[in-house]
Amino acid sequence: MKHGATIGLVLMAGICFWQAGRLQRPLVQMRRELRLTTGEPLENTPPLVAFTTVAMGGFRGVIADLLWLRASGLQEDGKYFELVQLADWITKLEPRMKQVWAFHAWNMAYNVSVLFNNPTDRWRWIHQGITLLRDEGLRYNPGEPNLYWQLGWIYQHKISGNSDQMNIYYKRWWADEMATLFDGPRPDYQHLTGSQIQRMKDVYKLDSFLMEQIDREYGPLDWRLPQAHAIYWAWRGKKFATSFDALQLERMIFQSMADAAMEGELFINRSEQVFIPGPNLAVFEKARKAYEKAIAENPGETSIQSGHRNFLRTAVMMLFTHHRLAEARDVFADLRRRYPTPEFEQGVEPFVYSSLTTLLRNISQREATGIVLGALQQSWFWLAMGDEDRAQGFQQLARTVWREYMKTRNAPDIKERAGLAPIEQLSEQARSMVKESLTTSEAKAKLAQ
Repeated sequence: MKHGATIGLVLMAGICFWQAGRLQRPLVQMRRELRLTTGEPLENTPPLVAFTTVAMGGFRGVIADLLWLRASGLQEDGKYFELVQLADWITKLEPRMKQVWAFHAWNMAYNVSVLFNNPTDRWRWIHQGITLLRDEGLRYNPGEPNLYWQLGWIYQHKISGNSDQMNIYYKRWWADEMATLFDGPRPDYQHLTGSQIQRMKDVYKLDSFLMEQIDREYGPLDWRLPQAHAIYWAWRGKKFATSFDALQLERMIFQSMADAAMEGELFINRSEQVFIPGPNLAVFEKARKAYEKAIAENPGETSIQSGHRNFLRTAVMMLFTHHRLAEARDVFADLRRRYPTPEFEQGVEPFVYSSLTTLLRNISQREATGIVLGALQQSWFWLAMGDEDRAQGFQQLARTVWREYMKTRNAPDIKERAGLAPIEQLSEQARSMVKESLTTSEAKAKLAQ
């Protein structure tokens, strides 16, 4: 009797194991679909990662916690180089811990980089922060939207922004890499070679099909500049994001679009050592729509509305000074309708001229460059049209704005900020842009003198 019961139990256990085996695959698939797992099983990992993952088992978490405690002490003591090594160990122990990847990349791009005075050394550490998130952090955590945001933030803030006094060097090095990769400001999507597509994918983790989609919706973007890459990684992270993560990534897209409108077109003249990012007004309307979409989807977010208001104010100035008067009036009407205040009651021209006198003490390097370039473009345009008096007036406006901005940037009550490119370089960029837009040889000849 006992023998029969034992056989029955063994058979029942066998049936249970068989049924569990049948259910494992669909259960794993359900976990992936419901995002109850952070990524695919670790495959083709470095030997050390594979060893710690398998051999240490549950003890990995205990060791990682102890290392985190040590890391906190190093952070407080400012021992950032030791922190780099410690964070690397933690990523080997816990490759699925998203916080350590974000912390490790931030430490290299922000804390360690600024310890160097040489821009080449700084860029090396910033580039390592990008590579760490892009090549390793997202490899082990492909469904973590925060890591996509962290990667986009390095492009948007550290490289595209001007908080780091060496930002122009970072922009130049990144532009050189991308120009070599694309052979121009953006890929020629219809004629990319197999080797180009493979290099984009293997080295930079760039999907040419996805880039083309982004260009259709938000472009044409200049992919030599960091704004396009901030948009790219935010876009890739959106499909994994919900609630706050989704809002963060959406915010990165419309903020980077606004940056692209202000400083998203690159002018390069290598023979003259000229490298100047300038306004890309071709994407302005798409940036405007990106803000409007975000406002419609997040009606309670007053910070988005505030950013939208500032964007429209700056856009009026940019469009007006670039002699796109009809667009400037259209945007101004939208600004006045959405955010009515007394300063908008007199009309677009008084608003522009009164704003110029106060903006010089508050505008950023990017905004000042846009205003100067706009005035210089109008100066060259009217010179080509034969109106030398008007051309001289805009030339004077550009030089006045340039000079006064350079004076105010070191005023005692103003936080130190980066200066502008030499006025002669900006003038040459504006002349080249106007010359390309002209259609008659006579007008072009006047600018060639």
